[in-house]
Amino acid sequence: MSHLSPTPCWYAVHTKPFKEVLVADLLEERLSLAVFLPEALQWYRGQMVMRPFFPRYLFVEADLQKVEVSSINSLPGVIHLVSFGGMPQPLQPHIVEAIRERLQAINAAGGLPRHGFHPGDRVRVTDGPLAGLEAVFQGPMKPAQRVKILLEFLGRLQTVEVPPEHLEPVRTTPNPSFGSRRTTRGRGRRIRPNEPSA
Repeated sequence: MSHLSPTPCWYAVHTKPFKEVLVADLLEERLSLAVFLPEALQWYRGQMVMRPFFPRYLFVEADLQKVEVSSINSLPGVIHLVSFGGMPQPLQPHIVEAIRERLQAINAAGGLPRHGFHPGDRVRVTDGPLAGLEAVFQGPMKPAQRVKILLEFLGRLQTVEVPPEHLEPVRTTPNPSFGSRRTTRGRGRRIRPNEPSA
């Protein structure tokens, strides 16, 4: 007895690295299947381009009682249909539609935010209530809705989240508040030039 759906369903396809577009083309051309490759505008090598939103994954709509699983899994660039317990796992249609809508909104807004900062980079807040304040970038490394910065505020270090587009790099001498080299041992005792600091 078959446990496969008797009607076309969406399935996730796991691909080899950088083979998403190839696999999408092969699924359409060789097997005449509907394909959804989620892509978003994002910065890549200095320019804004469409790139896979879920690297190494795409979605295919198929009736697996009519299309052999092996005919999909054997295509160049395919690792396999995502399965659980040895059976391809169908996705709820609303999930695929929600991803489509979300990507349309992201791309209509100009794509994924770009920041290019790395943990430890000094940054300046350019907009909002914290505008003009300097901080240390904490993460995440990849573009996100909001990123974390370490901010000295009212004499204390605070972690706050801000939109990455509200930050700019700071290329000035380090702020003593953020880990500059100590010049005394405490109680006014000076550290000699060749003596390691505490």
